[in-house]
Amino acid sequence: MLEPTSDLKNTMKLFLFFALISLITACGGGGGGDGAAAPVPAPPASTETPPAIQTSTVNWSLSRVSPAEADTTVNAVEAILDHVFSDAAVQSAMLVKDGYIVGERYAEGIDANTLGTSWSVAKSYYSAAVGIAVDEGWISSLDQPASDFFTEWEGSSKSDITIRDLLEMRSGLPASSRIFFAADQTAFSLDLNKTRPEGGTFVYSNPTSQLFEPLLLRSTGLDAHSYLRQKLLSPIGINVDQIGMWRDAVGNPVTYFGLDLRPEDMARFGLLYARGGEWDGTQVVSESYVTASISAQSQFYGFQWWLMNEAYFNAAVPIQVAAALGLEGQKIYVWPEGDVVLVVFTRYEHNANAGYTLSLTNFPSTCAGRNSCNDDDVSVPSFSQYNLMFLLQELLD
Repeated sequence: MLEPTSDLKNTMKLFLFFALISLITACGGGGGGDGAAAPVPAPPASTETPPAIQTSTVNWSLSRVSPAEADTTVNAVEAILDHVFSDAAVQSAMLVKDGYIVGERYAEGIDANTLGTSWSVAKSYYSAAVGIAVDEGWISSLDQPASDFFTEWEGSSKSDITIRDLLEMRSGLPASSRIFFAADQTAFSLDLNKTRPEGGTFVYSNPTSQLFEPLLLRSTGLDAHSYLRQKLLSPIGINVDQIGMWRDAVGNPVTYFGLDLRPEDMARFGLLYARGGEWDGTQVVSESYVTASISAQSQFYGFQWWLMNEAYFNAAVPIQVAAALGLEGQKIYVWPEGDVVLVVFTRYEHNANAGYTLSLTNFPSTCAGRNSCNDDDVSVPSFSQYNLMFLLQELLD
């Protein structure tokens, strides 16, 4: 499978933690904000002229309407929600078409304000933050060497790794789950040795995505969480005081997982990408960056986004969908041609009063809902993503 693979007890058993972390090699994972946002310093002068945004009559409200009001059918919407909830571990699902919420469904005891956790869906958010830093001139281009910011790499075998290599998972760094055990996950990632040349083979690597943390800090002067809140989340209408943003044990923002959000918060981000980086007349992320992000830079991967294409499924697909995918079933599907976004969360357990600093007893937990906490567990199977592509197509038929 190409997809990136309860109340917590008073004291989480260590073997349970290790069983969960063994899954992280395939995909990273991770509500109140984590502190007051710092002011954004003035960006360096950019040589590019921002594209003009035309006055638009399209809807941005994410108000709830009947399927017919969004030019689709109840049957098409219900078929999608039924399919998603054939996965017994699903906590919530939200379907958006033409900027309207046309369908949503929640497990027992869950509602629209219940937070889910992103796991590796966060990678797509922090990729957007990198794109904004390029747009603002903090980073000169995607082909700039990362060693311009990571002075630790100067004169080493990693000196030629570019920002583009990081975004495309072609850095040459390995897919190491050991990052989750590191107190300082940024230092771990910076110190990791290459196992192959940069710019070549795609290898899904959590440490590669954690490097967005020092990249954003050293290029913009703001920590990754502050920059994401000010430049991406707030501009698209996400209440940053009502979300969770995870940090490692020494306080570094985690950027390969670690956002606790409502379904609508995920839907807003999906809609931003479905519409080329624009939000209600403001170009939040440049259209060219968004287009490249959800286009195949390797067989089925863009800039921290998966492509639900023929190469991914090894079978023909009816529509072109990009997806942000997280451990154990967190998903944002984006179909730009149909102006459609689908969000899915797996059942999640975390007490917000425990805070958002990682430890052996405090971490995002979705393994109970998926029944995957122990090696000998039989995991709850997810729905077919391939069949979903055909159900999404029915929204326009």
